[in-house]
Amino acid sequence: MKKTLGSLLLLCLSLMAKNEYEWKIELKEKNLYQHQATMLIMQCKFSKEGKNDDVEFEPPLNTPFGFKLLSEKRHFEGELQTLTYKYLIFAKNSGDFELLLKPIMLFTTQSAIDNVIVGRDNVNDLEVEREEAQLRPIKISVSKTETGLTAVLDLDTKLDLNEVSAYEPVHLEISLSGEGNLQDLEAINFDINGVEVFADKIEKSLELSEFGYKGKWLQRFAFVGKEDFIIPSISFKYFDVKDKKEKVLTTQAFKIRVKEDGIKREELIDKVDLPKSKIDFSSYIDYLYYILTFLAGFIVAKLVKLPNKQSPKFKKGEKIKATKNAKALLAVLITCDKGLFEEEIDALEKAVYKGNKLNLSKLKKKAFSRLT
Repeated sequence: MKKTLGSLLLLCLSLMAKNEYEWKIELKEKNLYQHQATMLIMQCKFSKEGKNDDVEFEPPLNTPFGFKLLSEKRHFEGELQTLTYKYLIFAKNSGDFELLLKPIMLFTTQSAIDNVIVGRDNVNDLEVEREEAQLRPIKISVSKTETGLTAVLDLDTKLDLNEVSAYEPVHLEISLSGEGNLQDLEAINFDINGVEVFADKIEKSLELSEFGYKGKWLQRFAFVGKEDFIIPSISFKYFDVKDKKEKVLTTQAFKIRVKEDGIKREELIDKVDLPKSKIDFSSYIDYLYYILTFLAGFIVAKLVKLPNKQSPKFKKGEKIKATKNAKALLAVLITCDKGLFEEEIDALEKAVYKGNKLNLSKLKKKAFSRLT
């Protein structure tokens, strides 16, 4: 009997707690620019006398704002609990809006009390009812910007060489660091006539902060050409939230000189060997001698199977063997047959551009085996 009365008292106090949910909503900045982020703090204080009393919140869908959860914390002082949500919200569209938040409050139901009073044994847990909190909408004004990027940014570029031999790669690194909607930055594409461009995947080292995504965005490139070329400048237009105006960051245009004493194209891509002079069939003896010599050479080649030093495969193999480092091997494989050596080229690019470890001897053997 004492146990039943104790449970009944607990549940009655739980229902009384419905009036003890206290909400506090704070938005750090109500006047935003498009794509800008600001922090939303939602705090609720309520009694935990009821076993199942709690709060739930899901960000609203189909709104002009994006939500990212920064933290969710609970603090207890006796039966009083304080639940604090911190969200980062991004303004996706411009205009004047009213943001309506709909957290759910959970209460112990009257049926749970009735089950305890009649002493039902098949009740494993207390039932709860869900009630939407009545909160005032938050008025937010979002100003339009002409760029897809709203942030505070710094630009940095690194070029390894501005003078190379023909078909030797030039490496360029472009990075942006700062705070804002850096997660929306897209890949850069270069189109340079007569130059083959290799673009690495974007690298993002970003974390959520009070004002958006903070960190570094980076992309690496390699340029391979046979004559002088220019790597054009790239511009990044963005809205600076600190100075409240549009700005442009521009990379330097790099002029690359290709030395004439580099690798010749004919040394990398083999041409079909043709006789330098026409065969003279005016003499029957000369003709017969030519036929016999050809047949003898054909038979010997089939029986002995010696490598033909004039074949394209043999020449490619010799060039592969002659390379002394990863950069030289990369240049040879790219110009010989990019499709055939795709796997080896990928491994070499990671070694040359990112500093990955590589067994050059093993890779050369693997590339050479593809020619046999």
